[in-house]
Amino acid sequence: MSVEPGTTPPKVLSTRLIIGIVLIVLGGLLALDSLNLVILPPHFFISLWPLILVVIGIIKLRRQPEKRVGAYALIILGALFLLGRFSHEGLSDLVGPLILVAIGIFVVLGALKRHRGVPPELKHSEDFLQGTAILSGFKQRVTSAAFKGGEVTAIMGGFEVDLRPACIAQESVRLDIFALFGGGEIRVPEGWNVVIQATAIAGGVDNKFVPTPSCDPSQPRLLITGLVLFGGIEVKG
Repeated sequence: MSVEPGTTPPKVLSTRLIIGIVLIVLGGLLALDSLNLVILPPHFFISLWPLILVVIGIIKLRRQPEKRVGAYALIILGALFLLGRFSHEGLSDLVGPLILVAIGIFVVLGALKRHRGVPPELKHSEDFLQGTAILSGFKQRVTSAAFKGGEVTAIMGGFEVDLRPACIAQESVRLDIFALFGGGEIRVPEGWNVVIQATAIAGGVDNKFVPTPSCDPSQPRLLITGLVLFGGIEVKG
């Protein structure tokens, strides 16, 4: 998707997206409990009160990014309280937790579609990258001579995107990433200017790309936006 110079990308954390993420995490915890990998406390839902701190922290991070230290503190504190309440118990049915995870994934995908707002003509373009990895992975080598950006989603999965054979026909394009319990690698060609504006929570965005020195103001720009939760992405040449 093209980006106007100086344009600030929209914030990724919508209320719908937060609800979907909470459902996925909740369902995942119940699934782990069913497999005896994690034991949930006897009064599980009462024990979930630390999630309130996490949600408040995420909302605070979204609405008041200048107060990110306090927001991260709430998120980390809530996560620590939540982890401290886990114990080991018996086997239970996996169906319920897996349904919860599925509903959460559905809600997240719907929220991402609404947030990204990609026009239909761009979404169906061969020059627009689309990749989704849910409980799986994918590799994609982009060879477009007029790359127009893209969107990548990884939920409990991974990806490898190679943009080195691609060319940008306009001044700037945007690649939006969403990674939850997953992540991947993005390879960028020499001569591009990479700008990262993605948000990482309990995860990371590692920029190892070393741009070629240039005084050319028309140097193509790749703007990487999105959200990384409990995962990581790496950008390199």
